[in-house]
Amino acid sequence: MHEREQLTVAIVGAGLMGNWHAHAARKNGATITAIVDPDLDAAKVLAARYGGRAFADFEQALEHSRFDTVHLCTPLNTHVLLAKQALTARKHLIMEKPVAPTRNEVTELLDLAAGQNLLLCPVHQFAFQHGIVSVKNELARRSSGPLAVTFDFASAGGVGRQAHELNRILIEILPHPLSVLSEVWPEAPLEKESWCVDNPRAGELFAYCHHQGFPVSIKLSLNARPTQCKMTVYHEQGALHVNLFHGFAVFESPAVSRFRKIISPFSLSLKTLFAATGNLLRRSLNREPAYPGLRSLIAQCYQSIKTSTHGPITRDDCIAVATISELVEHKLSP
Repeated sequence: MHEREQLTVAIVGAGLMGNWHAHAARKNGATITAIVDPDLDAAKVLAARYGGRAFADFEQALEHSRFDTVHLCTPLNTHVLLAKQALTARKHLIMEKPVAPTRNEVTELLDLAAGQNLLLCPVHQFAFQHGIVSVKNELARRSSGPLAVTFDFASAGGVGRQAHELNRILIEILPHPLSVLSEVWPEAPLEKESWCVDNPRAGELFAYCHHQGFPVSIKLSLNARPTQCKMTVYHEQGALHVNLFHGFAVFESPAVSRFRKIISPFSLSLKTLFAATGNLLRRSLNREPAYPGLRSLIAQCYQSIKTSTHGPITRDDCIAVATISELVEHKLSP
């Protein structure tokens, strides 16, 4: 299929994620023509670094700059309005998660994009990390499914926030483990009926469900330290440990003996050291200093736009993540 010429993009939101989206866009060969932020000085700083013209208003950017793709990196409460403006102007959308506050709004945006043959892709970058790819390949070689999967996140994202804001932050983090489940085990959608949720205090979430026959537990904490972000797949043919902060995986042998029990903490530490070192070298060579998986996801989005093919994240997965996130949010303490 014939590919378009080099993509032109606008970065909407000149904060932390806007910076990393601009970095990934440039590394993937796109030309940045506009940077948009209500703080015009912040937009100018990012434009000076990555190119493009700075705007304080998205409508001005649509009127005075040319681009075919929008990276939406603004706060959640602005997503629906800005996304509708972009889609109405026939711009492809790569959106920081969550896509929208509710499932119905996510569905509405997806319908609007589909009706104009436009890409709308949420930034679920964890699912596109090197470590997740390694886990998928390893599981494909195994003769049975997992016994259990756990996610353990401890984030500093709530520092300085009011108590009433903390649970909202948890819901903004939740798409990460949900999207990984959808990516690694895509055979059946996430089911909303099986979820149990505990919210013992603001900023603490424990969620449990069954997915494709095995139990899944998710722990999200804004108070626990040190910060961490990991997934463990328990399997009769050996465990798989994934460091989602850094994007690498370590496979643990299923062999059992008294000697292996003694050396287990040392062998796992040594494997982790080698895997972390190799991952750091790989990321350094690829000039991927932060947010592993983001650059790969954006590359796949760009390829989909250029070839007019389906994006890397399906409509069903987008809606499933939004559905479970909304369900969990309704179960949180007020």
